[in-house]
Amino acid sequence: MNDAVFKFMISRIAEKAKDAIKEANDNSNQDYWEGRKFAYYEILDTIKSELDVRDEDLKEYGIDFDLESSLL
Repeated sequence: MNDAVFKFMISRIAEKAKDAIKEANDNSNQDYWEGRKFAYYEILDTIKSELDVRDEDLKEYGIDFDLESSLL
């Protein structure tokens, strides 16, 4: 897997997380959507931590936003 594919995959996960945020605001089944947002938080937090340690530019991966305030 090359760098471009990896960046694309992470940006897609970030997009799906943002979709989960919107869905949580639009739907009545809050337990399901809050759980889904938390799952995306865990995934993206792990990726973000690993990229931070490697001094990667988070913007290139589409995860240069505050995960806690967005997903928790």
